[in-house]
Amino acid sequence: MRITDHAAARAVLSDPSCVPPPVPSGAPFGTLAWLRSQVSRFASGAEHAERRALVEECLAALDPSALRSAAATRAARGAEIMEIPAGVLGEALGIDDTGALVRAVDAAATGYLSGDGTPEADAAVATLLGLVGPAGDLPRAVARITVLLQAHGATTGLLRNAVARLAGESAPTTAGRLLLETLRRDPPLLVTKRVDAHGTPIEIDLVAANDGHDEHLTFGHGVRPCPGAEHAMAIATGVLETNMELR
Repeated sequence: MRITDHAAARAVLSDPSCVPPPVPSGAPFGTLAWLRSQVSRFASGAEHAERRALVEECLAALDPSALRSAAATRAARGAEIMEIPAGVLGEALGIDDTGALVRAVDAAATGYLSGDGTPEADAAVATLLGLVGPAGDLPRAVARITVLLQAHGATTGLLRNAVARLAGESAPTTAGRLLLETLRRDPPLLVTKRVDAHGTPIEIDLVAANDGHDEHLTFGHGVRPCPGAEHAMAIATGVLETNMELR
């Protein structure tokens, strides 16, 4: 089932019985497949709630205004867009080697959503487990990796699409307005998936569902909204404002 209607998409996203497609369990520790079976994104029920709470705890310790400033600084120094979200978050989390962190996040992110694992992605997950800590607290380490991977994929994609839109802008605009328009019309994730109570797969076409509506669904809605939306927007705004100043 493919949903393109805004109201129907909101209804699915608000229905607790519509959950993300489950991922296999039992993969070897430290592999990408193992990581996917441990994160909140692909969990449901009480397991999802417990894992999401740890992600929210991690995010609560990060000041969005400080992330925005750090992202602007990195952009002004000429950092590549791909390097900024994970680099800024890694620094805020107290990770010393942010260069190694960004490389590992980038390698692990290639199959994070799809489940297409590679030896390189598995090695990257092992590297991340060694970098992020906190030592001896595996659930919180996974929560940190969750924040890093989601920011890398979604925020980097948002920035790339927003910068492309900026290049076509003939009239002055603000970073906030441009980012919101990008979230509505050119989101980094085009489709979000659910499975209903009967096991029927559901695909929500975010571009179609957002069309004509001020309230976009790109950061989710209902029972599983993105917990890091404010942080993602802060990082993206810092980068985009700097790009606009240097334009």
